[in-house]
Amino acid sequence: MRGLLLTNYYLVYRSFFTYTGLAILVSAVIFYFGDASMHRFVAMLIILFVVMPALEVIKYESKSGYDRYVLTLPVSRTNIVQSHYVFYLLVVVIGAVLSYGVFFVYSLGSDEPIDSIFNIVSFGTFIVLFAGAIVYPLLYMVGPEKSDAIVIGGAMGGLFATFGLQSVVGYVAEQVPLSFLHINPSLYVPIIYLMIGVILYIISFFIAAAIYHKKEF
Repeated sequence: MRGLLLTNYYLVYRSFFTYTGLAILVSAVIFYFGDASMHRFVAMLIILFVVMPALEVIKYESKSGYDRYVLTLPVSRTNIVQSHYVFYLLVVVIGAVLSYGVFFVYSLGSDEPIDSIFNIVSFGTFIVLFAGAIVYPLLYMVGPEKSDAIVIGGAMGGLFATFGLQSVVGYVAEQVPLSFLHINPSLYVPIIYLMIGVILYIISFFIAAAIYHKKEF
């Protein structure tokens, strides 16, 4: 698994640092010219920029022929899919931390409270997790040739899902007792969103693994 993860990293590490720098630059521009209504968009944009290289791993594997070579290695197809999902999840975490850091630095010169920053970043994280849950099974199914359209569609799907689930998540936050967590009640909704995102991502892994097992090269 470690070898597969390192391979994924070395395939896209240049793009990773490029997109990370671009994310910081674009967020700074939006902060300067935008207002508070743009904050959720900025959080999503930062994380999405950071994870873009992870979504391109399969494309690079296909172009280089690595996707066929890796099948000759002593690893199972499940391990291969798992490496993609774990790598993406690690990059999502990095993107979320970076997004939080950017907002924290921004908050030092504004009135944005820390709890609100967590809320904003959690929604961006959910969108990106949802996008990954959609993108990977589709990439395994139709191939990396249409990866750009699939990634854009996944991001849009995550955005629509965020708004579509608002009433459901709000209802769950009111009905499910979360007091045992000993956290600020204002954090219930973002935590539920994150939990839904993780659950969907895990379900997506099993779907993608099943698709990849049946795939012929």
